This record gives sequence, C-alpha cells and structure tokens, in this order.
Amino acid sequence: MDESIIGNSPDVPIFDILPIVKPDVIALGYDQIHAVKKIKSQLSELGFNSIEVVRVEGLSDDLDGTRKIIARILKLASQSNNSEDSQDGE
Repeated sequence: MDESIIGNSPDVPIFDILPIVKPDVIALGYDQIHAVKKIKSQLSELGFNSIEVVRVEGLSDDLDGTRKIIARILKLASQSNNSEDSQDGE
C-alpha cells in the first residue's frame, strides 16, 4: 500500500518517527534546509540503510507549498458554501 505522511512538528526530531512509520522514502521539500547527505549519514548510523532520501523540486505554479494548497481548498469550500446559501434564498 502506498501512503504519504506529512512530516512531524519541528519539535520532534525526524529520526524519532522512523521506527513507527518505517518509510521507504523521505522526501524533503525544495525549501527545507536539511542536507540530504547529512540525513543519509545519520540514517546509516541508526541502521536505516534502506530508506531513500530525495529532494522534491519546487512547482512552477501557484500551489508550491502546503499552506497555499490549504488556502486554495478553504477558498473553494467557502465559494461553494456561498453559492449554496444564495440558492437557498431564491
């Protein structure tokens, strides 16, 4: 089964969640400051040699971040609700 999980909060080290999640891949955002080589080295030290670490390239459109995607969803939901409200008043 394929599954993706958004990273843990900044106060939880990324390596603490690995025994629970058991990922095949760790995908770093294009704007994250983490160094791929350093993470791979730390994974190896902890015995997680099979986890692949990749950096995701930035998107060229306006949905290039989680906050922007959430904002777009909320905007579309609000527009949908407003449309339904106006139809109820007819």
